[in-house]
Amino acid sequence: MPTARFPEVLADLRAKILDGTHPEGEPLPHTEDLMQAYGVGRYVITTVMRALKEEGLVWRVANRGMIVQRPAITIEVPMAIERRDEPTAWAAACRRAGTTGRLTPQTMRDDNNPAEQITQLLHLTPGVPIITWELHGDIGGLVVCLDQTFVSKALHEADAFDIERSNGVMDLRINVRPASPQEAAQFRISRNSSVLDLLRVTYNDTGQPLQLLKRTVNPQRVRIIDQRLPLTSPLGDSVS
Repeated sequence: MPTARFPEVLADLRAKILDGTHPEGEPLPHTEDLMQAYGVGRYVITTVMRALKEEGLVWRVANRGMIVQRPAITIEVPMAIERRDEPTAWAAACRRAGTTGRLTPQTMRDDNNPAEQITQLLHLTPGVPIITWELHGDIGGLVVCLDQTFVSKALHEADAFDIERSNGVMDLRINVRPASPQEAAQFRISRNSSVLDLLRVTYNDTGQPLQLLKRTVNPQRVRIIDQRLPLTSPLGDSVS
């Protein structure tokens, strides 16, 4: 069958997902059934599935097929913000988008052998123990953000890492990379999809790093904005 049928099939399946004909959380019909229903070849259905995945309307689950998910809702989240305000800001961003969501603590643990990148960014000598917090951010129950916050154990015990003691100076680094298999499963995206990595270091008045935030987000669902505090490096250069 000609590939000219692709737009028609895509539009029809998209409409049936959006109007609930194919309910959220349920698999779409098998490829063979769709081929027969639309009178098209396998290539057309495969191309349609790829397009629906890119739109965030389906994701593949092993042994189940293409599972329908709700249309993508994008929230705008600031990075230049006090640590204590982040859960409130996340919930407010979800409300502005007409949905609900939370930034929820998962675990806190000691790490006596942190990765080299972490010790370098925190200006620590190798082997200095750190404390790590993990949080998950969700939109309507769908995980879209994975946070890890790192601080030296000595600063944590002295309570000196508190963001209120910082001078508002932050260093933000952004990187785009392919999702790992675990991240793809958590975000319900295909393994070749991109995720956004953000590293934020917060400094005190003497230029000493207080804490490091490593945030990984699904860019189809989360847009990073900076509106609360100026993002500047400890050397005085603007960070864009």
